[in-house]
Amino acid sequence: MGVEYVEFDISKDGDALDEMIRISGARSVPVIVGCEDVVVGFDEHRLEAMINCMKNRTDLKLAT
Repeated sequence: MGVEYVEFDISKDGDALDEMIRISGARSVPVIVGCEDVVVGFDEHRLEAMINCMKNRTDLKLAT
């Protein structure tokens, strides 16, 4: 079971770039948002915790 997500290409979408900077305060990618957390860059432990949080929530749609 995976987690459904939406991908934005900030190199082609200026509004997405502005939103990413507003959310993260950074211009670094990736920016991953979930379970009321924002992860900038790759952090395996935080991403695993975020995925586990999302899997345990009943208000999110999970991909199968």
